[in-house]
Order: sequence, then structure tokens, then C-alpha cells
Amino acid sequence: MLNQEFFYPLFGWFDKDFFRNLQKAVKEKYRFIGNNDDKIFFLKSLLCFQMIKNYRIPLHAVRKYLKSETDLEKLNKEIKSMDFKIDYSWAVWLRDKKMGRLAKKFFKSRIRMIGTDEEFNEFALRYLISIWLIDWEGPLYVLLQLTKKGIVNLHELNDVLSMWDFTSIFNNY
Repeated sequence: MLNQEFFYPLFGWFDKDFFRNLQKAVKEKYRFIGNNDDKIFFLKSLLCFQMIKNYRIPLHAVRKYLKSETDLEKLNKEIKSMDFKIDYSWAVWLRDKKMGRLAKKFFKSRIRMIGTDEEFNEFALRYLISIWLIDWEGPLYVLLQLTKKGIVNLHELNDVLSMWDFTSIFNNY
């Protein structure tokens, strides 16, 4: 089995620390606690973090609140206080510009989420692991395409993200 170092360079202190915490969260099956509105805002935020110039800033808040039971209301309050804006002016490639437009539309859209709390928890962890370890463009592009009609089917999104689990981090999830 290949290990993480073959897929993504975790160079900085924050990168390494956050990744270790995400591995623990997967192993211990952390839960994201909140009402439907809290979950929808967090999901939208997750899919849009990569489309801001300094995507690590909101990830510091995620790292701060990542616990066995992550309180989404508190986490979302901190994310909202950052007043992040989707800004893909840095994008050079057509695919990045397209993802920026999709993310902007998705963030403003009303969405309907289909799935269980367990599927939501899995999705949040799978997404954070996928963008951190393997790739951010591949998973994000697919997820934004699948959600562009306002329906978020967590089971389907988890199946898609499982394709990026090359190191089998989620094998025992």
C-alpha cells in the first residue's frame, strides 16, 4: 500500500498538523453537530474554500474546532466573521475559472441535502482528506458538477470521493 508522502507534499507545520488531526478524526469517526442550516452552510463553505486566494485561513478555523463532536454553529460563526469571498481572480486555467463560477453559484444557491448524519460526517472528513492529501481540483470539479442543480446527495458524493482514497484511510470507516 502506498502511503501519504507519495501523493501530496505536506511541507509546513500547519499542513502536517492538520493532516494528523484529520487522520485521527477519521479513525475515531468525529461527528459534526448542528442543525440542517449549520450543515448546509458548512458544506457550502467547504466546497468554496479552495476558490479564495488564501484557502488556508478558513481551514485554521476548521482545525481549531475539529473535535470528536465539532460544533458547526460555533465553527460557522467564526467562518462568517472572516467574511471570505469567492475570488478566483488568481485562476489562469479555464477549468479553475469554471470551478470559480460553479462555486460562486453553489454558495449563493438554495440547496437540498439528502443523507444521514453519518453520511454528512463522512463527507466532511473525506473532502478535507481528499483536498489535503491527493488533489483539490479533481474532487472539487466533480462535486460542483454534481451539485449544480441544488441537490446534494451525500451518499453519491461520498462514493465519488472514495475514488480519491488511494491510501485507504477510510477502509475501516
